Amino acid sequence: MTSALRSTRRAFTLMLGSALVGGVSACGLSGTGGRAITFRMGLRTALAPGETVPGEFTTDTGWRVRLSSGLMVLGPIYLFENASPLQAQAAAPRVFQRLGEWLLPTARAHEGDFFSGGRVLGEWDREVVFDLMAGGEPRVLGRSPGIAGVARSFSLLLQPPSRALGAEGAALQGRSVVLEGAAFRQEQRVPFRVALDFPPPLELQRVDFVPIEADLDDEGLFVVEVQPHRWFEGAHFDRLTLPPGGAAVDITPETQVHRALSVNVRRHTAFAGTWQPIA
Repeated sequence: MTSALRSTRRAFTLMLGSALVGGVSACGLSGTGGRAITFRMGLRTALAPGETVPGEFTTDTGWRVRLSSGLMVLGPIYLFENASPLQAQAAAPRVFQRLGEWLLPTARAHEGDFFSGGRVLGEWDREVVFDLMAGGEPRVLGRSPGIAGVARSFSLLLQPPSRALGAEGAALQGRSVVLEGAAFRQEQRVPFRVALDFPPPLELQRVDFVPIEADLDDEGLFVVEVQPHRWFEGAHFDRLTLPPGGAAVDITPETQVHRALSVNVRRHTAFAGTWQPIA
């Protein structure tokens, strides 16, 4: 792992970890809001609307996509008290929603301030390798410290695997996201492989403004839902040049599909979050 990558992770974790500790100290431990808690953090792949199998969906460009494998590195994850500024766009015309999605993250990156989300109410302070094809119950990562209260947005990092991930991380061969699958439309079939890289700086690794409504409390489970069906929005598989013999095409950075994926995976729509209180 490079020194730049170590510095990025260390700065992110120390900065937000300090905010969490500071939030507990400032609020004290009395009452409901501000009470120190421990909850669980988990991951799962969200099903596309109307689908029953993870990794199967129809894009807005009319392609039926079936992922056969998918691995990614994500984390740390931080839950904030303030609502996402993008939630106000929900009632706006689609053209203005799109404009906001493009402009707001850019403006945010230039602020150099990660704390417009307000207090950090919860955290998972490390990276994990996640299998997008794992269906069923959420994968519980472990227990996390937090502050009781309503979290209204969360942020996370996308990054290359570190040596700390061992053999699990080595499977990605230094990439941040690796996907394989096939796309279908009418008589067309496009088998593909694609790898995405999200090296430093921090501003290009962050996914910000993911809206949630999670009333954090002891022993509940917060689940980050990965939404690969949103990653392929605007992707035109017909613009790829297929190799002879029906082999899978490697989707490289100069292609339109790769550019669409690189942008979409860092949008707030690429992820969602749900809260499951203890029964």
